[in-house]
Amino acid sequence: MTISRPCLVGLLCCAIQCVGQQLPTDTIFLTSAKNNQIRLYTDYIDGQSRLNNGSEHRDYLSRNDEHPYFGEDDWQYGSIVYDEESYENVPLFYDLSRDKVITEHSINASKIELISEKIERFSMAGHTFQRLKRDESKTITEGFHDVLYDGKTKVYVRREKALQQKVESNDIIFNFQQKNRVYVFKDGVYHPVKKKGTLIDIFGDKKQEVRAFLNKGGTKYKRDRENAIARVAEFYDAQNQ
Repeated sequence: MTISRPCLVGLLCCAIQCVGQQLPTDTIFLTSAKNNQIRLYTDYIDGQSRLNNGSEHRDYLSRNDEHPYFGEDDWQYGSIVYDEESYENVPLFYDLSRDKVITEHSINASKIELISEKIERFSMAGHTFQRLKRDESKTITEGFHDVLYDGKTKVYVRREKALQQKVESNDIIFNFQQKNRVYVFKDGVYHPVKKKGTLIDIFGDKKQEVRAFLNKGGTKYKRDRENAIARVAEFYDAQNQ
């Protein structure tokens, strides 16, 4: 059962007030109730305290409604595994320009940048991001990757935003340009997918089957590249069961 912080505070206050209003014969019972409420609130704060472990986040000052975050420029509630603890219904921002995850301090509501190395994974807006280490061949960048498919074969996307500016009618226009790099993890190796031909070559032992799947399976690579790659990986795993 999830209990909100205001609710816990209210219960604690009620317990304390009741102790002062009841007759002495009820003192033991009410004191126990008060202690239970205090313990419940303390356990809640202790459970959230690890999520308060980070540095202060400074908001990006938008000029033209641009923002560096994944999805919306607002809190998105999701889940996170942080410092080996799982948390649900957590307010999150994911800054794609700095590869930083931001949450709200459970006491003073300030924005906190969580320590990236302590984050195993987090989910928000229907996406799950997993922290990957840089491989020996230096194909991928260490950091968070969107998990598109998580079978024996895996498909990841590295999402980034870079601030750009241009001059229009003597005005400087700022904009964040997003770049998405897709990788297939197969047989212990990360393969960057840059075009349809590259994708087919990655699954060389089933090249004909994969090509036929792309042509007949209703999966349009150009129209929905990320979904097509994920579906091919799933198809390949099914062929090798």
